[in-house]
Amino acid sequence: MLSVLALFTHLLVAKSQAQPDKMWTGKAAGYTVRVISVDMKDPRVSVGVAVAKGFPYGVDAFSTFLARTKPTICINGAYASKTDFRPIGDIVVKGKLIYAGLNGTAFCITKDKEVAVKRVVRDHATDWSAYETVLACGPALVLNGKVDVMPEFERFQDPHVMGSAPRMGLGVTPDNHLLLVNTISSVTFLQFGKIMHALGCRDAMNLDAGASTGLYYRGKTLITPSRHITNVFEVHIGTPSPNLSALYPDSAPTPTPKSPPPPVDPGNSTAKTAIPVTLCADSMGKASPYCPQTVKRRLAANKIPRPCPFHKRPLGE
Repeated sequence: MLSVLALFTHLLVAKSQAQPDKMWTGKAAGYTVRVISVDMKDPRVSVGVAVAKGFPYGVDAFSTFLARTKPTICINGAYASKTDFRPIGDIVVKGKLIYAGLNGTAFCITKDKEVAVKRVVRDHATDWSAYETVLACGPALVLNGKVDVMPEFERFQDPHVMGSAPRMGLGVTPDNHLLLVNTISSVTFLQFGKIMHALGCRDAMNLDAGASTGLYYRGKTLITPSRHITNVFEVHIGTPSPNLSALYPDSAPTPTPKSPPPPVDPGNSTAKTAIPVTLCADSMGKASPYCPQTVKRRLAANKIPRPCPFHKRPLGE
């Protein structure tokens, strides 16, 4: 009887000490992906954003972030300016707003490690007081369990960003598992949204990629950015994420917010002023007859995007 009880106790202890994270490579929505899954319910898990010295105008090597904060898992963070390195969106660290970019979509985490993904109202301040960690990038990929990709609405227009490329993203499942996803295949934003949905995400958001792509997992750097970067998203397991508040300025330069904010209408509006628009599924620009895949949205007249920059009349036609 004692030996059975001892075995049962051993199994319970072993289960409680099981690793709350795992990494795997496979297919989702027909594309090859690398996925790191983290159980946010595990008390040993903590997450946060780390920024470079001299932030918001500084950059660091990916290896410098790893040496300074010693995370278990680390992924590159949000898009930033190539000229002055300022990120495009808001960043909150340990409950402190350290930069307000007033743009994009935000990955938000409370002190209890509950996750939300929220589109922000461009050029308007957002109250992040309910969250311990916020990293704004975008565009949104999945919201409330549905693929919801509107990069033009979020003011993404750079052709280098809007095309097809290997991508990085963050997502959360209904049972509060954090997913850090790297697409091995080159994909559009819409295809990435379908991937995150296929992986079971309730909400998901795109991160920076290209030369900024970085991924580290349990002692091994899987992808090294070819440029220095301004911010990263980290997971710490067994030790809390460090408080590096001494690195952060007391007041970071921010765009001037406008007020009051207008209502957000990301599409499919039922407002009488909204009109039906056919958009290119790749660029989310206004579709031309040459766009291979399209989606229909109802948008306010002042929200209709520019024509698709990718699919045009073939030469000689």
